[in-house]
Amino acid sequence: MCRRILGATGPANLRTGLPVQASDLANSKKHRRRRHMKYAPQPAKRQPALRRATMALAVAVAVCEMTGVAQAQANPQDSAPAEAVQSVVVTGSLIRRVATEGATPVTTIKATELESRGHTELKDLVLEQPQSLSLGTNSGAAGPMTNLRGLGPMRTLTLLNGRRLANEPLQDQYVSVNVIPRMALDRVETLSGGASSTYGADAIGGVQNFWTKRGFEGVNLKAEYARPEESGGGKTTSFGAIAGIGNLGKDGWNAYIAIDHQKKTPLFQGERAEQHDPDVLRTLGLGLLPDGRNPSPTANFGFARNANSNYNPTYASGCVEPYSRPTLGNQSANTPPVYAPGCYRNPLFYNAVTDGSEIQTIAARSSFNIPGGHKIDIDVLHSKFTVQKFRGMQVPGGTNPFTTYSLPSSSRFYPGNGITPAVQVVGDNTGANSPAMYIDGTRTPGTVSNLNMNGRTLYFQWGPAELGSAYRNDEQTNDRVVLTAEGEVLGWDYRAGVNWGMSKRDTKVGGGYILYSKAQEGFNNGTLNPFGLQDEAGAAYLRSIEADNYTYRLNKAYNKSVDVTLSKGLMALGGGDLTLAVAAELRRDAARTYDAPLDFVYKKADGSYNLDAAGNVLQHDLVGETPQGVGRRLSRDIASLLAEVEAPITQTISINGAVRADYYEDLKQTTVNPRLAASWRPVDNLLLRSSVSTGFRAPSIMDVQNPTAEVRTIDMDDPVLCPSGQPTVAGTGMPVAGYTADQVCNVNTEYWTKSPDNSFLKPEKSRGFSFGFGYEPIRNLSVTVDYWGLKIKDVLGAVTIAEVQQDPAKYASSILRRPDGTIDHIVASQANRGMSRIRGADVSASYRFPATSYGTFDAKLDGTWYHKYEFQSERDGPWFTNIGVITNDGRYGGAGPNAGLAGMPQINPRWKHTASFSWGQGPWRATLSQRYQRGVTDLTPRAGSTLTKVDDYSQFNVNLRYTGIKNTTVSLGVNNITEEWPPLTANSVYGGGYVTSMADMLGRVARLSVEYKF
Repeated sequence: MCRRILGATGPANLRTGLPVQASDLANSKKHRRRRHMKYAPQPAKRQPALRRATMALAVAVAVCEMTGVAQAQANPQDSAPAEAVQSVVVTGSLIRRVATEGATPVTTIKATELESRGHTELKDLVLEQPQSLSLGTNSGAAGPMTNLRGLGPMRTLTLLNGRRLANEPLQDQYVSVNVIPRMALDRVETLSGGASSTYGADAIGGVQNFWTKRGFEGVNLKAEYARPEESGGGKTTSFGAIAGIGNLGKDGWNAYIAIDHQKKTPLFQGERAEQHDPDVLRTLGLGLLPDGRNPSPTANFGFARNANSNYNPTYASGCVEPYSRPTLGNQSANTPPVYAPGCYRNPLFYNAVTDGSEIQTIAARSSFNIPGGHKIDIDVLHSKFTVQKFRGMQVPGGTNPFTTYSLPSSSRFYPGNGITPAVQVVGDNTGANSPAMYIDGTRTPGTVSNLNMNGRTLYFQWGPAELGSAYRNDEQTNDRVVLTAEGEVLGWDYRAGVNWGMSKRDTKVGGGYILYSKAQEGFNNGTLNPFGLQDEAGAAYLRSIEADNYTYRLNKAYNKSVDVTLSKGLMALGGGDLTLAVAAELRRDAARTYDAPLDFVYKKADGSYNLDAAGNVLQHDLVGETPQGVGRRLSRDIASLLAEVEAPITQTISINGAVRADYYEDLKQTTVNPRLAASWRPVDNLLLRSSVSTGFRAPSIMDVQNPTAEVRTIDMDDPVLCPSGQPTVAGTGMPVAGYTADQVCNVNTEYWTKSPDNSFLKPEKSRGFSFGFGYEPIRNLSVTVDYWGLKIKDVLGAVTIAEVQQDPAKYASSILRRPDGTIDHIVASQANRGMSRIRGADVSASYRFPATSYGTFDAKLDGTWYHKYEFQSERDGPWFTNIGVITNDGRYGGAGPNAGLAGMPQINPRWKHTASFSWGQGPWRATLSQRYQRGVTDLTPRAGSTLTKVDDYSQFNVNLRYTGIKNTTVSLGVNNITEEWPPLTANSVYGGGYVTSMADMLGRVARLSVEYKF
């Protein structure tokens, strides 16, 4: 890999640091004329300048190409026939040229280097990239997304071959890297910040451009397997193939197809029990015994729906491990103690550490070189990835007929009827009251008797044990067809394209989800046992009432565009041609939401479905998820014009200017965003560069035109009726007079993260800058440093549920209550929050050591230092800093990182880097790589812990590649060779006590891949 100054794909101009892309516009007469003019003999007085330029280019070529040449010599299979002529299409500029021009730093990584770092999927790239603060394990069902500058993935534009894909349709704000075809991938270019003036409004944070191969001959097959050293899940298996025919240089055409398939199994907490050691978790305020009772497969029951956890007939026998465990109740440690014996659901059995996933992609390209220097390409992509999102044991909620089940006295499982033991109690036992459950003579003294059931109906919250943790199959597809043409007409270079894309998110319930009415029927007729494991008939009945693979939410998004770019050299300047590029694009972004499926929706007395006026489902039969959706078609037309000028004033000074205008039809608003960049090479081995730019990000069409509320749930204390010193920690409050804890404390509460009709939202506007240098002090050593900054106003972000919890008076209008005063739901949706300011520096260095008899060695470092991240959580509000800290304060999630998105909070470290050291000799190649992230301070550790430091995280991977077998490449590797686990945290937002957004919980992982080329 060659960074910034040194382009990974070929020679780079030392003045710019941008890589040269292989592309065959060579038949262009104008390009032949320019090459002739550039290298024709010059007057004597200009020879020193020419020599300096030639030497500079030679150094850049030597440093960049050494690794690639060495690898090609060691493994000729890696070399593909080069096209006869090269031109430049670089992320960050529209101007195509023979030598790169510009002043914007771009990071380029070859696909082969990703493999040498131990990557098994593109998630590993976005997780370790220093310029990106992407979330890792369990970051959500939308899949991994690039989050440049920590500004949220909605402010990073993800491109494939320089053009947009259709966005993920639920949020309509980003693209998951899971849709990118790995077998066809050639390289990844990342431009951090300042890209809105070239690419559009949603590129405030930057652009990540994935480039696939243009032309492939032969057949490659690749199989890969990775498994953790520890037992359990987390295994990855993948298979890929690419096949192509035709030679662009000889035949003038090429066609290939590439397929990928990868499957990853889930990992549960019980499979990493040593990482959930109660003695360790207690120091974090977790795992404190006794635990509170909760819905369990061995149910706690009572004689009223609002008091359904008084007794448990399974408590004395241990509550049936591993599904549930006994407890004395979360107030049994009080003074005086209040005992509530029963069973609680075992989180180690039901909670996933990492979800399962399956990725499939098919990418095809046909390329044609037409006489006269024209090129035509047709690209087709079909990708599908499914996240197996585990949700634990599911119990009835507010949209089911009741939040509890009931059991009649006629059931064979009724306590005391012979199968289920009677419950022992002490005290008055009349058959109409609720005496205390007996524990032992010391804690519950008194006369012991069997609870007088008196034939009363029992009520309980329950979930099935045999079905395991419920999971969703969150299935996402992305389809795209692109037709492009390039060449020269009437002295102008042109690039034109037609792009169609569609993405679909089909959210289905997988295993573990049952129908309420059928479960209740099973309790009524004595088939289902709520107090223990099912017999054969009960287990078969459970399987029969599963809603297997049932779609309960469906969304689609579309991207259609036509674009054309023209460029031409206008006049000669001291350093080359003054070049103008003009571009135009017409784009339609569209989305379609579908009505909630009605299969399990209950009907009213008049026979109509139980929906509200907007079409939202009010009552249904599915336990654990609510059918969602209101059918509507949404669209937005965007017209864009762009002009860019490259002015090489002298051999050492170059200026690039661009201005882009975008008209948003639905907002009735035009935005104009300029960018100015300059570079200066005062001496041969030193490059100075700088840029300034503005940006603009419109609210997404789902933000503005959202057809209905997006509803989520959380267990929380009512901040008014159950006040607590820790309002974001459920179960820590005390009810006010007139209310019981069951009504207002630790209650499952609905909140809306999207609201209908958000036409009041305003666009975000940004200003950015960067300045830095590239320096080659000695041969084969290059160093770059770029300091950058961004300021965004009117930041779009959701009011978080934590903000409402912490300041209920301020957000009183967001809390909607029922007639009895309890919370109906909370509105925590999009708003223009305030401003954000972020600054930092990107640092890179690479060195190739002098060749030795032991082989070649090289070292690389790519890091980012975050100087500041400041933001306001509301307009004109106080400024907060989010560098080097972690907190559960809702204000940090509202206007700060990932504002408005689900998932765990982002951590902004002061420093983050990726480093590697490589060795090669003959057919052998070895790479040791490291990813490092500096630790942070926990501002709000949970009760019961004093831990405020989250340690640094460092992971080392090693990879060994051998190409000594004909047509075969074998790679062996170990990820996380020192078996570093994610650092501990006492912050309540990380429920498991580990910062799993920093790294996976897989531990040490062994990898094997075999690639065969025909």
